[in-house]
Amino acid sequence: MKIIRTKFNKEKDMIYISHLDLQKLLQRAFRRAQIDLVYSQGFNPHPKISYGNALALGTESYGEYFDVEIACDIQIDEYIKRMNETLPEGIKFLKAIEIDAKTESLSSIIEYGKYRFIMDNEKSFDYNYIFDKVKEFMGKEEIIITKKNKKGKLVEVNIRELIKEFKVSKVDEKIVFEATLSTGSKANLNTNIFIPKILEVINLDIDPLDVDIIREDLYKVENDKLVTPM
Repeated sequence: MKIIRTKFNKEKDMIYISHLDLQKLLQRAFRRAQIDLVYSQGFNPHPKISYGNALALGTESYGEYFDVEIACDIQIDEYIKRMNETLPEGIKFLKAIEIDAKTESLSSIIEYGKYRFIMDNEKSFDYNYIFDKVKEFMGKEEIIITKKNKKGKLVEVNIRELIKEFKVSKVDEKIVFEATLSTGSKANLNTNIFIPKILEVINLDIDPLDVDIIREDLYKVENDKLVTPM
């Protein structure tokens, strides 16, 4: 038996499948690749697979992770090769390492995600205008949004501490922002909340659903630095 941590991408048409459908897809791929999974005990056995922070529907990613316990003694290179031969276009295993049972779970260590947001520059803003708006935004001690809590009541929430980095990287026909946001079980800033705030800040009246989102990678904090889980 081995426990393997895997990094994979999710792009093209695969960005439109849900996290639940992704889990089913990977389980089918393991069966086709003839890599036996280890199952839990009890009345309703399920494969021992655990994931990092779930990716929002419609988001492209180059850095998704999961841990899986397998019942066969396969080499890492062969594992990646056999799985990539069975996976559909848009899902590709990029890297894998063997970990031990004492390794902390992905859900317990991942704290941040690095994102790119790409949108049409419908008002032909120049770089300096966007730069100044972002600088003013990030200089605030409080950035308040209104959201529903678990009881369905509207509450005000300060999201400033959930934004580690936010900057503009390109302005031409498209505006491209880069952001490092809290993305974990301890704290999480949903991109569906953050994007409308970006549009408000720069005074751009477009549908938030028209903003392309790319998650570059996920990170844990180690010695005050952001490092990937593998």
